[in-house]
Amino acid sequence: MKDINSAPGSTSFTEFWNALCAYARQGLDALSAMSWPMLLACAIGLAFVITILPLAITLFLVFLLLKWAGNAGGFSWDKKTAQQEQPPQA
Repeated sequence: MKDINSAPGSTSFTEFWNALCAYARQGLDALSAMSWPMLLACAIGLAFVITILPLAITLFLVFLLLKWAGNAGGFSWDKKTAQQEQPPQA
């Protein structure tokens, strides 16, 4: 007899797991087919994407927020308002 009260999402999880295993097998097949220099280049590229790129984006955002915070109070360090000197009135 068919179970009418199956857990919701159980079939989609099985499909997801099968797809994930298939992608892992494809990735391992691609790694095993690579030459050593290509594998080294991929490792260096992956290290760049994982470490240096997020660091650069984070530093950019920090400096952007500092610039925004400096200009938020209505003053700016690099723009001085030139006050015109008035001659003394006699």
